[in-house]
Amino acid sequence: MIISIEVALSGGTLVIGSDGNIRDLAGLRGTYKIIDKTEEALNLIGKFFNKYNAQNLKFYLDAPVSNSGNLKYRILEHAKTWGIETEVELVKNADVVLEKLDRVVSSDAVIVDKCISYFNVARGIIEEYIKECNIINLNK
Repeated sequence: MIISIEVALSGGTLVIGSDGNIRDLAGLRGTYKIIDKTEEALNLIGKFFNKYNAQNLKFYLDAPVSNSGNLKYRILEHAKTWGIETEVELVKNADVVLEKLDRVVSSDAVIVDKCISYFNVARGIIEEYIKECNIINLNK
């Protein structure tokens, strides 16, 4: 979710797939870097979940991915302003954890096909708050 929002804020390309989910083309495998849009992305996440009265959030980040600890810290710092109980857990493989849960926030096809239920929050945030971004709709 965070990367897709960063991509949208940066003017990168996003795709709406045949399942209606919005996905980024960042292609980050095992790497992550805090960018100049990360803070704004986190602000929008808080704004969105506040608007829809979320009571608590739990982020699962892949521990082996570079900068996951730094991202955890930033999420928790921003969460202090959200007024939403927020946890961030670093795990060996977030996909394996998410595949078994419900109310998952993801657009990863492997996860959404296996989890109990999911929301494509990135699409909601992008459609609601980021009017100028490059989206290719393959669902037409």
